[in-house]
Amino acid sequence: MNHIILLRSHEGKQGMFITKRTIPIIIKVMVFIFILLPNCYSAVAIEAPTGKTAPDFTLTSVDGNVISLSDYQGSIVVLVYLRAEQTRSLINMDEVQNIYTRYKDKGIQMIGIIAEDESREAILKVITERKIDFPVLIDSQRTVYGNYGIRVYPSTVIIDRDGKFAYGIPGHALSYKTRTEGDLRLMLGEITEKELAEILSPRTTIKDKATLAAERRYNLALKFVEARLIEQAIDTAILSIEANSNNAKSHILLGFLLLDIQEVEKAFEEFNTALQIAPDSHDAMTGLGATLILKGEIDSAIEILTEATLSNPYPQMTFYELGKAYELKGEKDKSIEMFKKVMGKIVQKNIIPSSISRCE
Repeated sequence: MNHIILLRSHEGKQGMFITKRTIPIIIKVMVFIFILLPNCYSAVAIEAPTGKTAPDFTLTSVDGNVISLSDYQGSIVVLVYLRAEQTRSLINMDEVQNIYTRYKDKGIQMIGIIAEDESREAILKVITERKIDFPVLIDSQRTVYGNYGIRVYPSTVIIDRDGKFAYGIPGHALSYKTRTEGDLRLMLGEITEKELAEILSPRTTIKDKATLAAERRYNLALKFVEARLIEQAIDTAILSIEANSNNAKSHILLGFLLLDIQEVEKAFEEFNTALQIAPDSHDAMTGLGATLILKGEIDSAIEILTEATLSNPYPQMTFYELGKAYELKGEKDKSIEMFKKVMGKIVQKNIIPSSISRCE
């Protein structure tokens, strides 16, 4: 770590700084951390326990109407917590509106919710342009955000006719519309559990072959990375994606490899694609945050990196990137705090030498 984090005295305090020469080293470390811990994260993005009664709330809509959850008693309610200026949230709203148009006559009610820091004008523009006809409420005190355990944007919570939590869907994966519609059809009695499972995980020979081919190429790409054959690793990661474009870890690996050769914009695309597939992936968020730092978008980097620390059992690199971002922003105290967290995690992890490269 002494090649990555440099210590110096700053106004009587212990500080840290990053130089441009360290960036390639940092990215290499990120690649190897991703390799060593490929399947060791498990985000808890929504804390809405199935079967528990959903807390009631009364909020004001963006057009001034006062609406309570209890107003829709007896209906299946789909709550979507979103952000007006986030691309994933806007795509989510389009798909939710499409579902609502087809199912509102069957007792389905959609409700959009935004946080207090959202711009009313921005969301009104979104509602008008996208012809949203379900209510969008303002959670000015973040009551729903806290009570429903929202952790990522967008997040969807489905409440059954008895007012109990039925499903929680964090983020907006490529399968979002299929999954949400499938859950609703099951609750309406239109399909069985078995049919829902088949819809969500169709088993075909072609898909199985594609998945196996993608996995083999992904594993080969990892071997090339370990041998520091970066060009071969990049080519093989691309082949893995061509075999199965819905494999998030291949996009993440390619993103880190592209950062390694300073292809920032291409890396940005790969991490965004990975987040579309796996919205709660800490690795994809960390990679995107690192990319945003290199693009000079520090505030956006801090936002996504902070989100990546939630429920993350291995947040060392994420805290490190946060430290870089805060330092570039001139917030030295926060930067030092993040770097201290990195060192604390590393020391804690390395108490037993045999655990250094293992995922426990």
